[in-house]
Amino acid sequence: MRIPNSFVTRFTQAADLKLACVFYSLIHSNTKRNLLGYEITVKQSTLMSLCGCSLSTVKRTVRSLSKCGFIKSQKRQMTTPGKLGTYTYTIDAVSTASKYFTMDKKLMSRLNGNEFRVYTMCCKLADSSHKSFFQSYNDLSKLLGMSRQDVLRTIEKLVKGKFIRKKKIRTRVGDFTDNTYTVCIYVHHSRIKKASRRSSRRQGIHCYTMNTTIKNTSSLYNKKSDLSIGFKKKIRLSEIFS
Repeated sequence: MRIPNSFVTRFTQAADLKLACVFYSLIHSNTKRNLLGYEITVKQSTLMSLCGCSLSTVKRTVRSLSKCGFIKSQKRQMTTPGKLGTYTYTIDAVSTASKYFTMDKKLMSRLNGNEFRVYTMCCKLADSSHKSFFQSYNDLSKLLGMSRQDVLRTIEKLVKGKFIRKKKIRTRVGDFTDNTYTVCIYVHHSRIKKASRRSSRRQGIHCYTMNTTIKNTSSLYNKKSDLSIGFKKKIRLSEIFS
């Protein structure tokens, strides 16, 4: 999914950033758009599942995004008289034609708090070809507005969870320079089918024995016979040496 670069610096709270990214992951070609922005119709239970948080957190974050102007309006449909239905949110329209980064939406529910903020910054800094970048802890601390210790601790969690890879680079003198990070691409592991067994005809050769005497072998050499060539050769050799 495409996420605008401005989201990383616009939303300083991890919950606000995650929910804003979730809303943009739901935008597709058939999404309606009005003068205020995009219209997203989604259940709060779906937002809970995608964010990996509770209902109270979703409601609190929606209020926070409405206060900052990201959510322009929200209304709830009426399914039957006296019964409320799904919410429809109108969110701010930010172009993703340029200045955006990509991220797999399947990972959003697996990251929380500072882990999600740091991971989105890594996706933003990574190049498009190799998904790698080099940055010091001090630079990441300034970009995220976090302490250096929190950035260091969060990076180690992401490396341990295999969301990013860290590689230490040595200079010619032998000292270590800024670390090189690579954003790992999430791959869905599909079920691997077992290879089919070989034809039972070939395995059936070993089931025959030459202990029994065969009187009439003319039918065995018929081209229309279902016997294999290897078995026919064994019959001929048995007649020669008998």
